[in-house]
Amino acid sequence: MKLIKVLLFALLPIVGFSQIGGEDEVYLGGDRIEAKFNGGGIDKFGEFVNKEFDFSKVEKAGTMVAAFTVAVDGSVTGIKIVQMLDVASAKEMIRILKMCPKWEPAKRGGKPISIEIKYPMTFKEKEQVPLNVVPKDKIITSDDNNIYNTAGIESKPDFPGGLKEFYNYIGKNFKVPDVKGLVGKILITFVVEKDGSITDIKVLRDIGYGTGDEAIRVLKACPKWIPGEQQGKKVRVLYTLPLTIKAK
Repeated sequence: MKLIKVLLFALLPIVGFSQIGGEDEVYLGGDRIEAKFNGGGIDKFGEFVNKEFDFSKVEKAGTMVAAFTVAVDGSVTGIKIVQMLDVASAKEMIRILKMCPKWEPAKRGGKPISIEIKYPMTFKEKEQVPLNVVPKDKIITSDDNNIYNTAGIESKPDFPGGLKEFYNYIGKNFKVPDVKGLVGKILITFVVEKDGSITDIKVLRDIGYGTGDEAIRVLKACPKWIPGEQQGKKVRVLYTLPLTIKAK
């Protein structure tokens, strides 16, 4: 067994410790209504960040704290990083905040007020599940349901007509979001089963706007592959698919 370790990060927003402050911090209990995002609170904002954030920009584990103001019209202004983790992740968070939809502003006495929100984000490095690299002396049986890495497999899984045809299939069926200037990479893994079907589709990197869901849709409709083989026996193999998205 070999543990395949890659640089992936899980976002763990510390929602309970997000700080929200009003204009002058002086108000009576029950007199203030907090700002809302997509009909909810800070948790809904966290869902937005988690969906849009490009985790490939994060270079190390740790905590970053962003601060911004929700103005009286609900727009996000005064964006700054008050606790830096690394430059790339800070720039990515600033990008996310600049594209953030308007909030429903906080109110006091029935009138909109501006508030500042300090939003901490903790990134924790994680590992992929262990995968088998087949030892030369291992005997493969027909009931072997292990998932193998392509390394060490005698016959790797292939798409009918070759990978060129597979990418043609993706290109013809993938609907690129109508978002001007959208550019980025998606990283997907899936398992090619013994019968050539595709299962266990996972989006490891997404650029938002439904691109991850669209990739899953296209792969679920994909024709069967030619399965991988070892010692003349069909085996389950993990396949990694990088996709570059460039909107016109």
